[in-house]
Amino acid sequence: MKLAFIGTTVLLSSLMVAAQTNVPATPRTNPQGTPAGITAPGFPFPDGFNPPAGLFDQFWNDSAVAAELQLTDVQRKQLQDAALTQRLLLIDGGADALKALARLSALLEADQLDEVAYKEQLNNLAVASGKLVQNVGEMVASPRRVLTVEQWRKLQILQRAKRAAVQSAVPPRQPVTPKTGDRP
Repeated sequence: MKLAFIGTTVLLSSLMVAAQTNVPATPRTNPQGTPAGITAPGFPFPDGFNPPAGLFDQFWNDSAVAAELQLTDVQRKQLQDAALTQRLLLIDGGADALKALARLSALLEADQLDEVAYKEQLNNLAVASGKLVQNVGEMVASPRRVLTVEQWRKLQILQRAKRAAVQSAVPPRQPVTPKTGDRP
């Protein structure tokens, strides 16, 4: 069960970042009608997982934001190139983590558990997941390296406003009350 959770988390985080989706004006909902967070097309995230708005937003492609930030053509090109490079690294990192997870799973399913091989493969999974986290960190920091201090501050204000707009459009979740006699 824990391996499935780890695998799902690794895969979804790499797909989420690789998709580089823009935050929609109205929040997406799952089949139950509850907010599903920011998702890559065709890849719903587990309930309750909502990455920050703007994290995967290609703001430099939004003409209004680009004008507000007064982005130069050189900056736009640098941002686009950095995003592509990071997407490719995240795809590779996600694949490496999934391979390590598949190998780990195969070791657990064997009739006889090889402790040494299991620990080695667990370490490989940890390393692959760590690289994936580092790649996400690099992706998040790359716009900061390209933008001036003033542009960065304006972008933060715009992203906070966007987050607030998305959150205000999301209806509050109703708590689930168990029926009488129901026990977990």
